[in-house]
Amino acid sequence: MSPTQTRLFKLPPHYQSLKSRSEQDPAFWKEVATAFVEQKHNTETARNGCQIPIFHGGPLHEPYFIVIDNREQVIISPSKKIVATHVVGESEVLI
Repeated sequence: MSPTQTRLFKLPPHYQSLKSRSEQDPAFWKEVATAFVEQKHNTETARNGCQIPIFHGGPLHEPYFIVIDNREQVIISPSKKIVATHVVGESEVLI
């Protein structure tokens, strides 16, 4: 992934019902996901000596992991390894 490429932010499907108050703005959903990671992170992992706080949620049959990378991008994936690898990969690019 090139350093200038960005990722689109989209909540998992079971969060779509939260849009009932007309909060359609992607910045609003980024704030929601950021709050999950910063205030309610419930797991951590270490990659290449970096501790990465992660919010793990969703039903048991469809888990998801949310992290914030060093560029303040929200990364959501059904794989803990993928989100952690992305954050470490971003760190290595900036060093």
